[in-house]
Amino acid sequence: MYSIMIIGTAGSGKTALTAAFSEWLKNNERNVGILNLDPGVKWLPYAPDIDIREYIDFEAVMEKYNLGPNGALVACIDMIANYFGEIRDEITSLEPEFLLVDTPGQMELFAFRSVGPYIISRIGGENIIVLCLLDSIFTKNPSSFVSALLLSTSVQYRFLKPQINVISKSDLLTLEEKEKIEQWIENPDELKMTLIEKEQVLRGELNKKLIDAISTELLADLVFTSATTWEGLDNLFALIQRISAEV
Repeated sequence: MYSIMIIGTAGSGKTALTAAFSEWLKNNERNVGILNLDPGVKWLPYAPDIDIREYIDFEAVMEKYNLGPNGALVACIDMIANYFGEIRDEITSLEPEFLLVDTPGQMELFAFRSVGPYIISRIGGENIIVLCLLDSIFTKNPSSFVSALLLSTSVQYRFLKPQINVISKSDLLTLEEKEKIEQWIENPDELKMTLIEKEQVLRGELNKKLIDAISTELLADLVFTSATTWEGLDNLFALIQRISAEV
């Protein structure tokens, strides 16, 4: 079993991609299971095989501990660790070839709290691949694009697992915007020059170091996807298979 952890900032399209990719895998005769790890979500476009909401009641936590929505979500996510024995049993019973894990909407609560690495270690051992979603809205100008890449690098450093960076909602990009991003990916030096020319804030030693950090490694394994049109899902699966063969 390979566990595919789908991580990204709020609104980046994690749940939509989970739904679309699970259908794509089923259409290609793959045995897939879905684990929802967002205790605060009210509606899902897919039917999860395993659902954290069966163990943790978000509204009840708010009421019991007199918490607002943000505080309750933090508490609920920390509670996930208490139920992972049962969740692991459900995963074992399901026996999927691929387990798609839809993580909580607020990425920082999962990725940068202690519960995140703990959950990843309990789900699938070494057979973990992280999909880090970069919202296409943040890829249209060079400084936002680099900021998104640096965040994805932070996620990879946090989990230390094979990772694919996914530009989500690619159907919202114009052909010209997509071609520009593809040029940046294929030629990091062009991205560096664009930053220097267009971003007046890029001055000083720190900014020079950030520019120098942009390399083919930072831009590697980056794929465009759309949950609406299914663009790029075949390329995404090909990358997953390649990583699976290398691990």
